[in-house]
Amino acid sequence: MSSLIEDPHHQRTSQLSGMPPIGLWWPMLEPTLRSEILENPQARLRVVVVRRIFDLCELDPIVPPRSGVHLTEHERAYIAGWSHSIDWRRQ
Repeated sequence: MSSLIEDPHHQRTSQLSGMPPIGLWWPMLEPTLRSEILENPQARLRVVVVRRIFDLCELDPIVPPRSGVHLTEHERAYIAGWSHSIDWRRQ
């Protein structure tokens, strides 16, 4: 019997976007960066935002692909649900 042990970085990153799970970083993200994402959730994330997300999760940052990093449909749904349940402008 063999077992596969994944490194901590792989365990805490999303398979689809290469980003850490949104439930880890979104609650800790600064309000100014949240507002930036909420303005256009389908836009490419700025490199500084991606670096901050990895910093919050205590992970080494990824090298963003040329096309940039975009939120997945699941991540956008998470944010939509969060913004409906919390008045994000007060955060």
